[in-house]
Amino acid sequence: MLLRPIRSVTVAILVGVAALALSACGGDDQPHAVPANTVEMGDFWYKPAEFTVPPDAIVNIVNVGAVAHSWILQGAGVGTAAIAPGKSIIVDLRGIKPGTYTIYCDEAGHTQAGQTGKLTIA
Repeated sequence: MLLRPIRSVTVAILVGVAALALSACGGDDQPHAVPANTVEMGDFWYKPAEFTVPPDAIVNIVNVGAVAHSWILQGAGVGTAAIAPGKSIIVDLRGIKPGTYTIYCDEAGHTQAGQTGKLTIA
């Protein structure tokens, strides 16, 4: 009679281990890109203002300023909408041709105030 409780506990442990192992596999077959590049933007500047990334890079854009800003890659069809202060967004550069691009903020008057930069994809 002592074998039944031990057998039940053993089965419960094995089921738990199997469930744990399966949950570690995850349900997403796509690799998750982690940005290696971060750009901070503040009131009328980008830091770094000029930088180089490899093809198919991912860039994290962080607004540390007091007002909303955007980060637009001129001529590439890539960029952000206005990002509120304290917020960030990931920009995926996969598929953008290698070259040097001007970066600018399309919020009224920001480019004219000097909020520009250069990004080279090489």
